Amino acid sequence: MKLARIEKPLRSIQVRVTLASDLNAALDSYARYYERVHGDQVEPKALIPEIIHAFIDADREFQVWQRSADNRSHRNGSAATSSGSIGAQR
Repeated sequence: MKLARIEKPLRSIQVRVTLASDLNAALDSYARYYERVHGDQVEPKALIPEIIHAFIDADREFQVWQRSADNRSHRNGSAATSSGSIGAQR
């Protein structure tokens, strides 16, 4: 399973997402799979941020781009925010 056990929730913001019915069904199924693998029941919507986090962490091209974008933004006087946004002005 690509998704590690959810340890503890971090400070969050609310984002509204509309899922196509087939994607929602897949998310429900993934929640059942998560329960089978980890032995912990989880609400499907609780998996969404974890899946996004795992996806971003696994995207090596993005990691390279982000490091280069961070370097450019620091030279230009702007910095990435703690949430990972690139080029946000302080």
